[in-house]
Amino acid sequence: MRIEDLKVGQTASVVKIRETGTHAPEALRLREMGFDEGVEIEVLHRGLIGGCPIALRVGSNVIALRKSAARLLDISLATPTIQAEAAE
Repeated sequence: MRIEDLKVGQTASVVKIRETGTHAPEALRLREMGFDEGVEIEVLHRGLIGGCPIALRVGSNVIALRKSAARLLDISLATPTIQAEAAE
């Protein structure tokens, strides 16, 4: 799954960062910003023109990414916790 598939307000976990070929420098930059396997992210906002950039919450930081950088992240939807299920 990709970040582009998420709606504003949805959370997901990073499964993999694509680091092959010409993407290696950008993947390193993503890691330096706090993206890593297992990290939870939340989509906060999308730009008006083409949905770019995408504002994400990573830990206590808010980071804006271009779609090209966001496409290097493979994600999976965060599973709801037992407390959240009980509240419903």
